[in-house]
Amino acid sequence: MIEAVIFDWAGTTVDYGSLAPVIAFKKAFKNAGISLTDDEIRRDMGMAKWDHIGKILELDDVKQQWKEMYSKLPTDDDRKKIYEDFQQSLLHYLREDTDLKTGVLKTFNYLKEYGIKVATTTGYTAEMMKIVQEKAADRGYTPELVVTSEDVDGAGRPSPAMIQFIMQKFNISDPKKIIKVGDTLVDIEEGQNAGVKTVGIVEGSSLMGLTQVEFDELNNEEQIAKRNEVKRKFESVNADFVIDSILDLVQIVEYLNESMDKKW
Repeated sequence: MIEAVIFDWAGTTVDYGSLAPVIAFKKAFKNAGISLTDDEIRRDMGMAKWDHIGKILELDDVKQQWKEMYSKLPTDDDRKKIYEDFQQSLLHYLREDTDLKTGVLKTFNYLKEYGIKVATTTGYTAEMMKIVQEKAADRGYTPELVVTSEDVDGAGRPSPAMIQFIMQKFNISDPKKIIKVGDTLVDIEEGQNAGVKTVGIVEGSSLMGLTQVEFDELNNEEQIAKRNEVKRKFESVNADFVIDSILDLVQIVEYLNESMDKKW
């Protein structure tokens, strides 16, 4: 039987479209005179933010812009300054606006009803998560365990360390009894590295990169095309399951439980 579900946060359970980190990254790099596209930001979304900034600074276009601006490549001090600006911007945004995605509470209550533990991993820092966690709790979403890379000596995703930490805390030895749910490819890699079942969420995901309004304004054919585009990305990294909405997770849990029952 499935004993635990581990959710990501932004783009999965809160912040439809994972907009907060995109806005904060753009602002921090703009302060340094560097322009970023959404695609450049989202390609490594889900990593610990310090690591993510390092990835962005390694992009050819960013290096070129930096050379033109400063006649040199970025240093560790430059990275630290961008990280500080990013943190300030993101913390401000999180205080202002952190909403649950549709279906989160219904799915969370289903898991609680059937005795399935709920935990989370994230690319956010503990300081960021304190804000998000409190706002989510005000709306009724209260995972038993909220883990950041700071709990595992900085080993952020795609390392399996945070999931392994959760397994120890929950006293679960078999990774196949755990589901990891996320909205980025890094989420799927994290789950695969830990040996757990992986589920990618399509709508409201960082991979889709649309706000709720933008998605709702698409016609039916356009919505289907967008969903299929994201599904192909998840399938390209061999996610075990891909679902449109968090509400569809119930079917995955029931399917896996039935499959385990048959094996016994």
